[in-house]
Amino acid sequence: MLIHGESGTGKSWLYKKTFNDLSATYLVANLANASRLGNITAELKNLVDRQGRATKMGYEEEKSAEASAGFASGSLSHKGGYEIGQKEPFERALEVLRAKAGKNPAVLVFDNLEAAFNDAMLKELADLLILCDDERYAAYKVKILIVGVPGGVKEYYYKTPHHATVANRIYELPEVSRLQRAECEALVRKGFESKLGYKVDSLPELQKHVSWISDRIPQTVHEYCLELAFVCEAGRHVDDPSISSADEAWLSKSQYHAYSVVESHMNERDTKAGRRNQTLYALSLCEGEQFKSAEIEALLRKEFPTSTYETTLNPAQILAALSTGDRPIVKRSPKGDAFTFADPRYRMVLRAMLSKTSDERVDRKPISSQD
Repeated sequence: MLIHGESGTGKSWLYKKTFNDLSATYLVANLANASRLGNITAELKNLVDRQGRATKMGYEEEKSAEASAGFASGSLSHKGGYEIGQKEPFERALEVLRAKAGKNPAVLVFDNLEAAFNDAMLKELADLLILCDDERYAAYKVKILIVGVPGGVKEYYYKTPHHATVANRIYELPEVSRLQRAECEALVRKGFESKLGYKVDSLPELQKHVSWISDRIPQTVHEYCLELAFVCEAGRHVDDPSISSADEAWLSKSQYHAYSVVESHMNERDTKAGRRNQTLYALSLCEGEQFKSAEIEALLRKEFPTSTYETTLNPAQILAALSTGDRPIVKRSPKGDAFTFADPRYRMVLRAMLSKTSDERVDRKPISSQD
């Protein structure tokens, strides 16, 4: 089974709560650690070793024989060494899980799939999934759960000739998505009014603001609202200045790295049109996961009608530039005809840090690092 969705949507919480409800035993193999160690097998060995189970590597057998020569007699001894056939790390992991679970359900979780989304590790993962049909491995009756950001794993295996049959073994759940707008608004209302008892000048405006900059990612909604609660703790009153202060606190504490990446891609302030800054602002307005240059051009002309009037724009070139370098903001989609954010946090940070001026320039909210 495969669970996928953006970081912070609650995938890990979902499977942990479900397993607890089912009294299921599970072990988590971290694919980020597998990437660091070089392969998944190394992480499985690391996982089993940490369970503290001793493995007998071999044994010795001693044989004695009587010998006589004239009046003397004695015994001769011989020691023979024997190796025990060892189970490889994947089977050992299944064995440990079944021993821990007893008669209860047992699940081996491969978490952080995004860290292993390359040909070598996806091939190794496919090989492990195929082994589950082997009677030696199936005998342990352990389920496999894959968790991570990327979807489309089945499509990847369908396109891989030697592993096309793996796709038939994977059940891909619908994406664990962000909160619905009504859910996010309810969370903000219950948190500030019902639980904390804060006075809010304009609840609808606060709900709209939180939904917008957090992109309704549950973890981010909590992070931002926590910062706002701290800012307003003394007066227990949420107003526009406190929201602005919370924006800065949230950017500097939780999103400083993403802020610095965006800042490194911006035009200098004295650039005449600031077209790249305008493009970054247009990117912040995109709601979908993917966007094409034509969509960005339409947003540029809508948001900056004066500076783009009767002007040839080339958003494709700017998007291509934003997708290069050590810290790209966007990346090309698998088909190559569209772009997506390299990290979902960049869209949130763009929304929190950029603002449009009356003369169609784009300013950024200055912040300072808070270690």
